[in-house]
Amino acid sequence: MALEVRKATAGDLEPLWGLYAASCARQVPGDMGPDWHMGVYPARSDLEGRLAAGELYVGEQDGALVAGMVVTEGEDPIYAKVPWQVPAAPDEVAVLHLLVVDPAVRGRGVGSQMVDAAARVAAQAGKRTLHLDTLEQNTGVIALYKRCGLSAACVMPVHYEDIGDASTVLFELALDAGDAAEGAATIEGAAAAKADAASRGGDGHGGESFSVEVITVSDRSYRGERPDASGPALVELVERHGYRVVATRLVPDEREQIEAELRDAAARGVALVLTTGGTGFSPRDVTPEATAAVCERMAPGIPEAMRAASLAITPKACLSREVAGIVGRTLVVNLPGSPKAAVENVSAVIGPIAHGLGILRGEALDG
Repeated sequence: MALEVRKATAGDLEPLWGLYAASCARQVPGDMGPDWHMGVYPARSDLEGRLAAGELYVGEQDGALVAGMVVTEGEDPIYAKVPWQVPAAPDEVAVLHLLVVDPAVRGRGVGSQMVDAAARVAAQAGKRTLHLDTLEQNTGVIALYKRCGLSAACVMPVHYEDIGDASTVLFELALDAGDAAEGAATIEGAAAAKADAASRGGDGHGGESFSVEVITVSDRSYRGERPDASGPALVELVERHGYRVVATRLVPDEREQIEAELRDAAARGVALVLTTGGTGFSPRDVTPEATAAVCERMAPGIPEAMRAASLAITPKACLSREVAGIVGRTLVVNLPGSPKAAVENVSAVIGPIAHGLGILRGEALDG
């Protein structure tokens, strides 16, 4: 189900405070989790100050407030000595704090959508990178951040007012302010644009307004041992063709996690999902199996066309096991893990895909 993210208003404070209270109430002393302490962190006075500063955001589904977060501009002083991979001056940094999701909707992609929204807020403000931290014990949130494509810069001790010194993981996400400027100017503008598209019956004709999610499947990249090159290469390609990239994900070669990401993208109404990686003969290459398990109808012509084009380049293309299929109104297409091969494959079919998406989403005639 789609999530609308917007700046908070005074009327949101009470239900948002309730979300933080519900999250804290579920914590077990000594257990894995954020180790929040109501009244200290988070503190209601802090939320009121963030609201006044325009730094407080909420997420709504079907009119119900289900998530909240704070996005600030400028580097946090505790991060000054962190060996960040993305060079940025303090005023080129945004920081995500206090991400909370209603326990009743966890596991439905709300956290991922909030992180994506934070990245859009930061990029639209002209920032180069998004920073955040979480306790090393908070394994669930760490997994969420990795799925969202964030990189762990380091683990370091940080002193917190409520819990003292704690081992903390520092994350970063590189941003492209130029791409963000092409979209809605604010979160409110993005929500309005989405509502307007819905009132016109869909994403529009042609690739220029179809939403895309890129999922990189790689154990090594997920563990931080190798940079993800295929995902960014695909983002650049589809954006040149006018598609609108709404999310990127990084997952290990685990079938259940791949299936969960595909279902989440379909539930959010993403038009096209491109996966890269996990399509070869290795025992852990399970992306085609995960895709086939999720899809309701297969689209064999797409991988057939990609393999035919690739065979003109290398005979090894016959070893590729990519599949494509449809779940709801979402088209899923597997691509190889090599950046060069992924770009070559999708380039061979990107024109017909736009026509197929128009048919799938009721915006073009089949013929």
